[in-house]
Amino acid sequence: MADRATRDDVRLDIAGLVLAGINNTILALLVALFVHGPGTVASQPDVLERAGFIAENAALWRAGWWFWFAPTLTFSWSYYALGRHLNGSRPWRNLAIGAALAAAAVDVVGILINITVLPDLAHALVGANGAGDGSLVVVFQATEKLANSLTNVGGYGLYSLAGLLLLPAAFSTTDMWRGLAWLGAVEWTLSIVATVLLVVAPALATLPLVISFLLYGPWVWGGAIWLWRRAGHRL
Repeated sequence: MADRATRDDVRLDIAGLVLAGINNTILALLVALFVHGPGTVASQPDVLERAGFIAENAALWRAGWWFWFAPTLTFSWSYYALGRHLNGSRPWRNLAIGAALAAAAVDVVGILINITVLPDLAHALVGANGAGDGSLVVVFQATEKLANSLTNVGGYGLYSLAGLLLLPAAFSTTDMWRGLAWLGAVEWTLSIVATVLLVVAPALATLPLVISFLLYGPWVWGGAIWLWRRAGHRL
């Protein structure tokens, strides 16, 4: 029974890492480009155009943000799925997993704002003929900024911190591929840089954000392959 439980645990962890890569690279990108794109600051700088898109496509907008729970939960899950198989100090690994859970909690607040508050504000702004009510524009933009700060700065920053906290354990695990450990070091260092730039110089954050985004898939999929090969004789 103990061996069976171990096999099931490893299989579940591998599945978690694979799903995290799929959700946070492939599916998240598709939703960001084709569902939320015209309603985001990055894709549409004009506030009235953004509000108009969200108001006209409120159901689609909400559905896209409901989907975002999947990337958020699998992202945080990936730290546990990989971290518990690493060596090194357990308190640091636990701290990394705790930081990832805190990141998910912050991220969820931003998601809920996008689901429950922003579409209503968009409808109100469009109904007031846009610039006809300057106070609504201010409220809409402030709500956008709050939601983006929670998801893109707070949540992302805590995820990046959690990744850095896993690195000592990754390098302490002698049978972990060195290339995979160094890939994590590059990934999470760039993510921290991107988080800081999102606060102090958003225009400069694009390049490190894109690179860190592209590295996340290889990081978790590489972790899944490493776990599979490491425990292959039990699976």
